[in-house]
Amino acid sequence: MKIVFVNACFIDQELFDNDFEEQKWHVHSKYKNSFNIQDERKQQLVVVTTTNYPFMPNGIYLEAADFSQILATVEIGEQITWQQNSLHFSKNHLFLMHGKRYSSVMETIGEIVDTSLENLFLCSNVLINETGSQHTLAEFVESNNPFSEAIQQLCLEERSQLESGLEFLLGRGLGLTPSGDDMIVGHLAARLLLRKKSAIVNGLLTELLSEQTPTTDISKHYLLCALSGRFSEPVLKLVDVLTTNSTKEQIEKAVRTVISVGHTSGVDLLAGLLTTIKFFESK
Repeated sequence: MKIVFVNACFIDQELFDNDFEEQKWHVHSKYKNSFNIQDERKQQLVVVTTTNYPFMPNGIYLEAADFSQILATVEIGEQITWQQNSLHFSKNHLFLMHGKRYSSVMETIGEIVDTSLENLFLCSNVLINETGSQHTLAEFVESNNPFSEAIQQLCLEERSQLESGLEFLLGRGLGLTPSGDDMIVGHLAARLLLRKKSAIVNGLLTELLSEQTPTTDISKHYLLCALSGRFSEPVLKLVDVLTTNSTKEQIEKAVRTVISVGHTSGVDLLAGLLTTIKFFESK
């Protein structure tokens, strides 16, 4: 049996900054273009994929050919040893130390530029892509549908309203990351962007994401990352163009990159972000 040795091309800095090597790991799930590994406490998820995809929190990126070799042999449930910046599977070894590091953290950001925000709404208003709730972005932001109403509840500081909004959204929808969860991620990104962080929202969401969480492990991972200010590369780029004097074309490019993620994940995230911005900007 041939043993495969592979080097990572890119890796999230966070994977070097925490005690990941101290945990026991296993293969959590496996797909056509990625697989996920999870720690024994079910608190951390790491995605292994190819350089064809944007950077995600806790990501490890390989050349397509190297990824295919590993994907062909890993099995769901397989135990993994993580030591000395290397992942040791039963039939192959993945070395992390040579991978170029990137950050998934939303760094200190400037103020939103009014013209850039205006261009964001202009761009979003003409998109025909639908959210998981089957609304275009323009319809979603302008209409009083249950999803947008729940996001608006998250913008309040009344505990009962926040609980109601989170309980409606969390785990609601189809897919690996349900629409309601993607909208919450967009809401949390908007709060950071607007400097409207809420200890109550964060506390309640952390509580809901306990062992009895009503959503998927993968979605839980991205929600926990958002709570700690960590997002995918497309979201970070959108924040960057909104806080600089960007052209309409730059805004459109950033929006297209966001909505290209998943089936409706990117559109749902934008729906949460836009609804939150509109709520706070109207006050």
